[in-house]
Amino acid sequence: MDSLKLLFIVLPGLFLALGLALVGLSLAASFRRKRSMARWQEASATVTGNLHGMDVPAGNGRNRFAPSYEFEDGSGKRRLGQSDIYSQDQAIIGTRVPVVYNPANPAESTLPVFVVAKGRLATGLILVVFGTLAITMFASLSW
Repeated sequence: MDSLKLLFIVLPGLFLALGLALVGLSLAASFRRKRSMARWQEASATVTGNLHGMDVPAGNGRNRFAPSYEFEDGSGKRRLGQSDIYSQDQAIIGTRVPVVYNPANPAESTLPVFVVAKGRLATGLILVVFGTLAITMFASLSW
């Protein structure tokens, strides 16, 4: 009977550990991206178009858009850029958007947003909640 009790604690503990790992991986990639762009320069860009793409099949095949833009680097040279961040909405051509660019390579630029892998984060949070509730429930039972 003790092995059965242990199973009801260990199995939810595995869900909890897996959930924490998924949340950690999701946030680590985001912070790594932010840290790699910490020394990049800010600029104001004008939207010149939108790159159209589709979600992967798991994302229901929805349309996604990433703005193309034009900005001036620190030396006043005109640069063209393409965001690597897709969103559901198209940017309006002619509007101004903030961008960040690598001063060592101004051709490398993007929108200054904090990106999180939402699917991985959501799955991880669900597993954390499930694991925590199950451990709490089974540990509080007095067998």
